[in-house]
Amino acid sequence: MNEIINYDIQAKDAGLIIGIPNEIYFMAIRKTSTVYVEWIDTRWMAWRETYILNSSKRKSYKRIAHGEFEEVIYRVKSIWNLFRIIRNQNYRR
Repeated sequence: MNEIINYDIQAKDAGLIIGIPNEIYFMAIRKTSTVYVEWIDTRWMAWRETYILNSSKRKSYKRIAHGEFEEVIYRVKSIWNLFRIIRNQNYRR
């Protein structure tokens, strides 16, 4: 039980929303892009899906990381920070 709570807390700290505790987390990084973190078989997987605007059709898919939870969350945080920096630079122009 402590492990479930620990994963949920780490995921929330990284900005992710809890889909199913200890199983799947997600975060919208843009209007058409979502990052998912999910326990699949024996490891954690993180990937980004981009959709066609106003559609549920996926336009692209990119695997971000796989492995231990802490490693995957670290990569997701890095990607999220990069998107925030780029977004802030675009707003300043």
